[in-house]
Amino acid sequence: MRNLLLFISKYNAILLFVILEAISIFLIVNYNNKQKEIFLYSSNLIVGKINKKRTELSNYLDLEDKNEKLKSENALIFQNYFNSRYYKSDNHDIKDSVLTDFKIVSASICNKSVTHRNNRYTLDKGTKSGIEKGMGVISAKGIVGVVRKANEEFASVIPLINTISRTSVMVKGKGYFGILKWQPYDYKKTMLEEIPKHANISQGDTLITSGFSTVFPKGIVVGTIDKIDLNRGSNYYDITVNLINDLALVDNVYIIENTKKELKKEVEE
Repeated sequence: MRNLLLFISKYNAILLFVILEAISIFLIVNYNNKQKEIFLYSSNLIVGKINKKRTELSNYLDLEDKNEKLKSENALIFQNYFNSRYYKSDNHDIKDSVLTDFKIVSASICNKSVTHRNNRYTLDKGTKSGIEKGMGVISAKGIVGVVRKANEEFASVIPLINTISRTSVMVKGKGYFGILKWQPYDYKKTMLEEIPKHANISQGDTLITSGFSTVFPKGIVVGTIDKIDLNRGSNYYDITVNLINDLALVDNVYIIENTKKELKKEVEE
């Protein structure tokens, strides 16, 4: 109490000025319509700007949560899309509970390389999120690679732009299938092998995943044929492919779990 009295005593002139100023403004605003309108307009403008900044700050702070929610929603869309293609029927409707061949988990790339012979990507999710070795990794634009190993929190991915990467693909609409094999160091191109010379293919043909392996569902666009060379000493073409996915820019990815992988391997063995 004593400190309060000392403060009032020390700054009494300033406090008196502020009080009188507030009373003056109150009287002017309340008894003059024009000044009242100006005051209300100005105060609404200031309050509006403050609320806008507060909303922007709140949205920024919630951005990470919203981004995670969006990735989860996208993962569900991918999951429903892949499964519905496998269970499509013209005679009857298929219930959602049946669509379980593929499950999708979203993740982000937290480390990557694109200029080495054996590039690697690191994901920010691991076995705790259901990610295991051998699962396929895609982005919104196409395939990325295959999970090489995983611990509880992180997973390592062998991308298409790795010399040990092998991906089974086919020429869309023509049925010919082969293997994608990368040759350093252009991360926008790869090679297609095992396409026989009698195959009726052309520059610009689209390549999609074949679905023969348990890694990727059939029909994911991989790229387009850029150049076809005739190798005289072989029964196969040398084909250069333009990848549809710019793997240097990939950030958010989706990991595909094939729930029937073991059943397929069982009969194939």
